[in-house]
Amino acid sequence: MKILILEDDVHLLKVLIRVMSKYGEYYATDNGADAVRVFDEAMTDGEPFDVALLDIMLPGMDGYEVLGYIRRIEATHKRDGLDGAKVIMVTALNAAKNILHAFKENCEAYLTKPYSTQELETTLASLGIPKPSTTVWRM
Repeated sequence: MKILILEDDVHLLKVLIRVMSKYGEYYATDNGADAVRVFDEAMTDGEPFDVALLDIMLPGMDGYEVLGYIRRIEATHKRDGLDGAKVIMVTALNAAKNILHAFKENCEAYLTKPYSTQELETTLASLGIPKPSTTVWRM
């Protein structure tokens, strides 16, 4: 699985990387324009992202704008709807208007900071992304 992480808080970025690295390969950035560029390149190269975790409050291009670009890029490549990336907004904004705005832009989930690792993993599972196996095989 290929994961895009957009977060400008260094501490939270480290937590997301720690958790999400168990699920697959990731690209992490604190810059919205960089996230859009990398998403577009991956789509063009035929190696699209499966999941994107987007902070909303960012300098420059915010998470809503990034989500809009992601959905337009997917539509251009005819990889949208159920075939598109699962987008989870991860933000401190918990007002109903912010949540509605994110879902109008077609995110699949919304996590309000602070959230626990368990909440993140439960959200991933609800999107059909199973927790990686931690089974240890012994001989």
